[in-house]
Amino acid sequence: MNTPSNPARHPAKAADALRTFNHATLPGRPVPALAYPGTIYNAIGSFATLAHRLPQAFDHIALALADLHQAGHLTADHGTPTQHTTTAVAALREAERLATALTDALERAHSASSPLGYCGPMPEDDDL
Repeated sequence: MNTPSNPARHPAKAADALRTFNHATLPGRPVPALAYPGTIYNAIGSFATLAHRLPQAFDHIALALADLHQAGHLTADHGTPTQHTTTAVAALREAERLATALTDALERAHSASSPLGYCGPMPEDDDL
């Protein structure tokens, strides 16, 4: 029997990737992971791309939740499904707006970091 894949696994992978990035870029390491402006520029660009895609993802989740509610397929442990659905959809709409603002800020950071170059010492074993 074919079962549809669980789309929630994709944002879970993205969350794991962010955790890995955060760990790899901890300050105070002997060799900093973010030692060059090009690396920083690329990271900001990737985060801007991620942020740009968030509003659509949040919209899809809100629509799916509203569809489940309209079809009468939701229950609630307390309160009513309507109360919880309304609150969740409103929060997702707010998240869409905030993700759009995040995208705008990251695009400004990306643009501002674009002309930066590195003029510090180069490690002797660096293959750049």
